[in-house]
This record gives sequence, C-alpha cells and structure tokens, in this order.
Amino acid sequence: MSTQKTEERDIELKDLKPGDILIFDGETDDLISRLIMAFTNSRVTHGAIFMRNGEDAVLADAGENGIHTHLVKSFPTARGVHVRRITKKGGFENFDKTIEPVIDIARNYTQQGLAYPYSNLVLLAMILIYKDVSHVSLKQAAIIKFLKLAAAELKTLIDEKNNNGKHTMESSSFVYQCFLDASKNNPDLKIDIKNGDISGNPGECKRTATLLDLFAEHAAEYGFNKSFAAEKDEQVTESVQEILENLVDKENEDHIYLLKSKPLSSAIEGFLKMLLKAGGIVVDNVKDLIDNAKKQQAMFVTPHDLYCHTTNTVSVGKVPLFRNSEKYDP
Repeated sequence: MSTQKTEERDIELKDLKPGDILIFDGETDDLISRLIMAFTNSRVTHGAIFMRNGEDAVLADAGENGIHTHLVKSFPTARGVHVRRITKKGGFENFDKTIEPVIDIARNYTQQGLAYPYSNLVLLAMILIYKDVSHVSLKQAAIIKFLKLAAAELKTLIDEKNNNGKHTMESSSFVYQCFLDASKNNPDLKIDIKNGDISGNPGECKRTATLLDLFAEHAAEYGFNKSFAAEKDEQVTESVQEILENLVDKENEDHIYLLKSKPLSSAIEGFLKMLLKAGGIVVDNVKDLIDNAKKQQAMFVTPHDLYCHTTNTVSVGKVPLFRNSEKYDP
C-alpha cells in the first residue's frame, strides 16, 4: 500500500484545531473497508472535519446515519487518525479566524437534514468506476453483479429516504465540499488535489482507463446513440458478502483487464443512472449520462486523496480517536 510521504509524529487530541482534516485508518475486520483500501492502494477509508476541541471534542462527517456532528475521544487502542491542516505559502496570519467559514459551512450541512450519505458499498462502486484500479486483479462477472447491487442500494436510498432533490455525499467529498464552499470568499481555503489516486508502479505498462472511460469508449463506437441497458436483466442471486468475496481474483494476479462488453456496459450504465438520480440529475440519453458522470467524477474525492494527494495541507500528526456513533446536538 502507498504511504504518506511526510513522516507523521504521534500527537494528542489537545493538539488538534478546528478545521483540521481527519483521515481514518481502515478497519481490517470489515471486508468493504479492506476492498476500499485495496482499490485505492491505501490504508484509509473515512474523512471528517474537526469542529471543536476541549472536554467535549467534536467532528463533523458523512456517516452511515447522515451528515452530523459526533463526539470524539482519544485512547491508545482507538482507530488511527491522520491529521492534516490546510496551509499556504508563508502561512495564515490568523489560522483560527481564517478557518471559521469552513466550520460554519460544515455545521450548516449537519443542520440541513440532507439525504443519507452513500453507503460504503456505493463508495466502493464509485471508486471502481471513477478511479484507476488496474493494480487489482478483478473478476469481470463479479464486477457486473456488484455494480447491480450498488445500483439497487442507490435505488433504496432514493425510494426510502425521499431526498426531494437534496444532494448527498460520501465522507471525503463532504470534507472537500466544505472547503470548496468556503473558498468562494477566500481562494486559499480550497483543497488542492494533484494526481488523485494514481495507482501502480512507475514504468509499469498498465491500463490507465477507468471503467467510466471504458464505458465511454464503448458508447462512442455506437455514436453515443445506444443504451446498453438490458430489457430483461438477469437477477443477482448471490449475497452481498459472496459477491464481495469474489471481486478480486486472488489466483490470477497477472489478470486480464476488464474488457468492453454489453453486460459490463449495461451494469455501468445502470449504476451511473442511479448515482445521478440520487443527486437529483435525470438524463435523457447516453451522451448526457457520460457528460454528467464526468462532472461528478471531477468532484469525487477519496479518503486516500485527502491523505496523500493534497498539495496545500501539512501533516499535524497521527492520533488514536474514538468517534461516538450517536449524533451530537450541541
């Protein structure tokens, strides 16, 4: 796995400041967490913004129950958290004052009652479609089934949560969005990401296309006039666990890359339609689907991006933190 190039020192909770970016190590006992780490070639799976220090320290994040604030405490056996702080050349004259808009924006998001964030299952599918995962040996049949499951998960989000056009985000994109919103009045607050999630070793002759690229190439062959959606789609009968366990071809590390096919393009198309619909975007044709999906791709930030690919943040250190699962209403 790739590692953060900056040496991290051990710090304590008291060393954190409001506005610090928190990037949580993945949980090795969770299969989806392990796959996210494998797909992003990293050790991290979750992002948050530190909101307040003191006796009742608080973070804000997009967790499984919504975009909320949560109490955090530190103890030695808690999950490792990498702490990064936005900076600029010469430093900020008054960091605490400068960062206040980010805190206000994050707090506002937690109070809006937005649609529930994407699950880790959907996050994994977004990584698979939007990022280069050519360093992982994948089984094409399992990927098709997995994308169908992720599309069904999104449909459930749309049907049950009734988001009424309110957008939703995954954890690291939430962090990025808060800083992006604040940068409208202060450009120095925009998190700059360079070479996001480049995978593989230098010099390796590897596929650099994403699944979105593969789908776009396939659609271009038909002049963007063909929908690959099957009229009668084959139902997925395996459980989520079975499909997840079968995604990676452990016996064939020198794998054959995923190839263009109607079943794969159909699964990609189905997932992207649901992903856009969850964000309040309805498309009329494949060309619109691809154009809008690429706009979403440009805004998609992984935890690994926050950890390794930001050019204007510095490492504060690493601290073990426990995030209370119950939302906190100050």
